[in-house]
Amino acid sequence: MIHSSLLRELRRIVGAEHVLAGQTDREVYSYDASAVVGLPDATVFPASTAEVAAVVRAALAEGVPVVPRGFGTNLSGGSVPTHGGIVLSLVRMNRIVAVQPERRTAIVQPGATNLELQNALAPLGYFYAPDPASQKAATMGGNIAENSGGPHCVKYGVTINHVLGMEVVLPSGEVAVVGGAALDTPGYDLRGLLVGSEGTLGIVTEMTVRILPLPETVITLLAVYDSTGAAAQSVSDIIARGIVPATLEMMDNPVIRAVEESFPAGYPSDAAAVLIIEVEGPAAGLDAQAQSIEELCQANACRSIRRARNSAERDQLWAGRRGAFGALARIAPNFWVCDCTVPRTRLPEALERVGAIARRHGFRDGNVLHAGDGNLHPLLFYDGRDPDQARRVHEAGKEVMRACVGLGGTITGEHGVGVEKLEGMRLIYSDDDLAFQLAVKHAFDPADLMNPGKAVPTVGPSVGLTTVLRRPHAGPEAGPGAALTPADAADACEMVQAAIATGQALLPVGGGRRADYGNFSQRPVVPLRSEKLTGVADYDAANQSLAAGAGMTLGAVQELLAARRQWLPIRPPLGLGSTLGGTVALGAGGPERLAYGAPRDRLLGLRFVSGQGRPIAAGGRVVKNVAGYEVTRLMAGSAGTLGFLTELTFRIAAVPEACRALRACGTLAQCAAAAAEVLRSRLDPALVTCEPAPGPPTCDLESGTWSLAVGFEGFGTTVAAQLDACAALLLKAGLSDRQAFDYPVLEGPHAQALAALHEAAFVVRADVPLDMVSAFISQGADVLSNGRVLADFGCGRVAVGLPTLSDEQWASLCALVERAGGHVVLEHAPADFKKGREVFAPERADWRLMHRLKAALDPHGVFAPGRLPGRR
Repeated sequence: MIHSSLLRELRRIVGAEHVLAGQTDREVYSYDASAVVGLPDATVFPASTAEVAAVVRAALAEGVPVVPRGFGTNLSGGSVPTHGGIVLSLVRMNRIVAVQPERRTAIVQPGATNLELQNALAPLGYFYAPDPASQKAATMGGNIAENSGGPHCVKYGVTINHVLGMEVVLPSGEVAVVGGAALDTPGYDLRGLLVGSEGTLGIVTEMTVRILPLPETVITLLAVYDSTGAAAQSVSDIIARGIVPATLEMMDNPVIRAVEESFPAGYPSDAAAVLIIEVEGPAAGLDAQAQSIEELCQANACRSIRRARNSAERDQLWAGRRGAFGALARIAPNFWVCDCTVPRTRLPEALERVGAIARRHGFRDGNVLHAGDGNLHPLLFYDGRDPDQARRVHEAGKEVMRACVGLGGTITGEHGVGVEKLEGMRLIYSDDDLAFQLAVKHAFDPADLMNPGKAVPTVGPSVGLTTVLRRPHAGPEAGPGAALTPADAADACEMVQAAIATGQALLPVGGGRRADYGNFSQRPVVPLRSEKLTGVADYDAANQSLAAGAGMTLGAVQELLAARRQWLPIRPPLGLGSTLGGTVALGAGGPERLAYGAPRDRLLGLRFVSGQGRPIAAGGRVVKNVAGYEVTRLMAGSAGTLGFLTELTFRIAAVPEACRALRACGTLAQCAAAAAEVLRSRLDPALVTCEPAPGPPTCDLESGTWSLAVGFEGFGTTVAAQLDACAALLLKAGLSDRQAFDYPVLEGPHAQALAALHEAAFVVRADVPLDMVSAFISQGADVLSNGRVLADFGCGRVAVGLPTLSDEQWASLCALVERAGGHVVLEHAPADFKKGREVFAPERADWRLMHRLKAALDPHGVFAPGRLPGRR
């Protein structure tokens, strides 16, 4: 029990009526939607970030655990106070603070539900893509804690792909802001690391999320099968055709019958399985995609397939799917929900193994699947009042996890690890991997009071801490041209261990063309090159994944994938010669990220050598994986300061049928207004960029002529129709000289411009909110007009290559970007200029947290010392 003095302090902070400590109240907050139970000592309901921070500080002073909680819909015990202490309920913090269509963002408090946000956005013509089935009750804070998915993540990705920034109360009681409306905050991706951390690293009190225009057209289909295997095969065939449906959901017969008996949705009760398939987007070409899906389903012995004729029929079909878990109470008093992901093509085998496991343990089973992602939810029906059944269902659940891992999958796709899957983490991660994740936890929460005992299991005290050389490995002298070039990961481990032993510093590099990235380091460094790490570890064309060595060039990867009409949708500024490791380490993407995401968004997993000289794995090879902390996000963009990347696994895609753009001219203000109109419309551009038009140089960027380019990629019919619609929009906006042109899929429309820009003596990258791009250019015109400028209206980025840059000009850009609510990076500059200057601006409070992570994960300071923001 907590001391009475702490209860008095909690009541002082939030008000007596917002602290519950009676026995009945404790029992109410002792469970979530899982089978885990644990009594809190008190439940506290703060109403502001300041109150949350004060509660955390008070608990820390008394050594009392704090467990964040929303409405408790999570399914793995993540919000259960298994160590007692304080449940900190965020349900009073439930406002939608702002909706900003001009920025494609919304600002939300954690206690607002997913559905409340959707309902606020819909009248404005927008939506928030992640949509868990529990969205009526699932809070946005809970969505972030679990990195929730939902039916639409097959096309749009999970929560982590749509959270841009957050305000968070750290375990110390400090308040930090990570990320924001401007993309790619310099340094570590703390935003990405916090998403999916299950409330063990901090408490999110406000979040900025990405919103999207509602699609122009939606076509919903119901496909009925007499075989679950045939339904699963249809899923793989649809994706292989290059069609990316918005949803690909599957239910088997036990679930179908339970739904139909509860609230009829129109599913045939005798079917072995049904698929709910939805395609959405621009109307042109969408019917052809739906017809292709129908043909593929029929080729796999689909009994029947029909389209929803109107929104009422569509809503009815979805009501059945979203109500599936609630309907299962008809089958048994309790059901155990497994949450595993396997490669899509292994779904039939996974379902067979689940059925066999259920029968062996004497249980009936049913299945609900996010089939497009390979994320299955086997349901084992039992009576929790029977201790023997409760014991056996736990054992069966463990077997299901082991079976899915054996098929190349993972233990949890969206429900999290919590308590229930804690030991399952050992199925997919080594002790060294887990020790690295625990070091992350310790850097945030050294007292282990923030939701302790969740997400990552403990390991022995010596794991990951002892440096052991398998053979002596002398490091080279740190003279000119000296470098280390490991032949494989084991070789790299020994080189790092030798560097630790001899006190050397290493600089991980790929092709070496941006070896100077980051702050100038006063300490001599030895390059650690990845050029020999070029093997392909796994290429699974059917499941659209590729695992390859970090030293492999993007050009070599694209050549390999081209034989199967696939590609990795990344166009780094330095082109096809960029290595995979360098591209990921620097987060080097281009304007196409509007459609495909940044390099980190394509990553499924990676391997690297840690600052202890240990081989570490993170993530995996399946699309949905929330097992443990998002170490892949932490490493992506870390610029070699935390480890040496050896292997990367990417989600690849079908090559688009057409890549065409429309170019038109106008003033900067006209182009900015037209770009904003495009982004507000129901068009689906892959990129929206702008640059000064060719011609005589001008010092007046505001009144000079600019060239706006809007690119579209995908099926030819759809691209053609969008170009026509875009042409009408640009005409209305007053732009002239409208011309359509094709561009190469691998290089994009700006390959030459970006190459020339990055050859400049000074390369500056500024990221600002979408609506601030033109203002930043106008206000910085006296500096920017001397160089090559590329403005990315779709992602809020301005890149400029300058022949010269003075101290005053750099200070001016830093001040401008801070006023715009963004940040700036001096990506390349002469060493003499960088000495003594901070190349990242403005200074942020979260840099201190980055420094703590650096110290915890690279305790010897072996990797790229001094290059982080703040020169650490």
